Amino acid sequence: MRHFRLALVVFASALGLVRVHAQDDEKDRPPPVEIPDFSNLDDYVYVSKSTVTLGYRLLSGAKTRFFGSGHLVSATDSPGAATGTNVDRIYHDGAVHPDTRSTTRVDSDGNTIVDPATGGAFTDPVAPDGRTNSWNYTDLKQQTADGNLNFNSYTADINNANTPLSKGARNVGLELAMIHDMGKIGGSRATWGIIAGMSVNDLAAKTSTNVLASITTLTDTYSLNGAPIPDPPYSAPSSVSTTVTDSNGNAVVNSDGSSQTASTDSTTLISSQPISRTSGTSTSATSVLNDWKLHGAYYTLRAGPTVFLPISTRLRANFSFGAALIYSGSTYSVTQTFTPDTGADIVDTSSSTLSRLLPGYFADASLQFDLTERTGFYAGAVFQSAGAYTQTINTDASHYSTRVDLSNQNGLRAGMTIRF
Repeated sequence: MRHFRLALVVFASALGLVRVHAQDDEKDRPPPVEIPDFSNLDDYVYVSKSTVTLGYRLLSGAKTRFFGSGHLVSATDSPGAATGTNVDRIYHDGAVHPDTRSTTRVDSDGNTIVDPATGGAFTDPVAPDGRTNSWNYTDLKQQTADGNLNFNSYTADINNANTPLSKGARNVGLELAMIHDMGKIGGSRATWGIIAGMSVNDLAAKTSTNVLASITTLTDTYSLNGAPIPDPPYSAPSSVSTTVTDSNGNAVVNSDGSSQTASTDSTTLISSQPISRTSGTSTSATSVLNDWKLHGAYYTLRAGPTVFLPISTRLRANFSFGAALIYSGSTYSVTQTFTPDTGADIVDTSSSTLSRLLPGYFADASLQFDLTERTGFYAGAVFQSAGAYTQTINTDASHYSTRVDLSNQNGLRAGMTIRF
């Protein structure tokens, strides 16, 4: 019994020591990790900070002025010297070439001498008689009252031609911009941001006008030695085809039933050198037409601050302004058309290409309506202004310029917005 009591005391003492040790361990143990409270997530709203705009930009065209000078002459004309036979002379309305007439070579008995290599008769040039069978002309105006023919070469000189300042037609281009929201302005409802964007528009201008020109005409007069003047257009040597007939006047037919024909020389001879040469200059306001054209495109890069003023929960006004940089590329061409008294028109076209960077500035004012939290549309007015540049055409014969002015342009803009 005494041993049982001793064992009970020892057990109770051990149990107390274990309890004390467990309590000390609980005091040293770190507190448990709390489970996060996600019950308030429905109150979190993401606020869009950036907006992309995509739309159209309608702008007034560039202001242009065309001016310069030119020289027009037929590229094939070569009148040659005023005297001398068997000279090749080419005019704008015809030509007179060396004589090509020939005669059959005969022996002392009058028999034709045959070339044994070809079987054909030998020929020799006719003795020079001051005439030629190789020539042509084109216009009734070349005929003179005394039965001669005039052959002409023309040149036209255009000096200080210019057109009034003209404003190109409005044209629609594309624009793309991004706006980043920078927050509220002070304690007001207005907000501000930074806008950066680009747009592209066509560059086009053209006009046609008669220009004052000095017309120089070189005229060589040729004699037909009393022969009737053939109707134009005429080219010699010439021939006519006639039907072959028998002694009874009946047409001779071939084996296939067709009528036999024979070619007969019908060439009208003309003097092989001019009987006179004259040259004169006159002024004309209608003989030369200039067609001026400018076409290309220009890109506008712009950046600056923008201010938003809320009007309602969905509608707000915004105002932007800042710096702009315009890159312009254009092709400039001038077509000169000279209509002389005789012959075809003389046409010359010259062109050049050029690109330029022009600094400037812009200002936009728009209304923006939000259809949803992410999308909407905008519409408003635009203004931008940059510098001007001169584009030139310089050839051996022409020196033309145009002044392209991209200042003080205005128009409209509209499109859609996307927030993210």
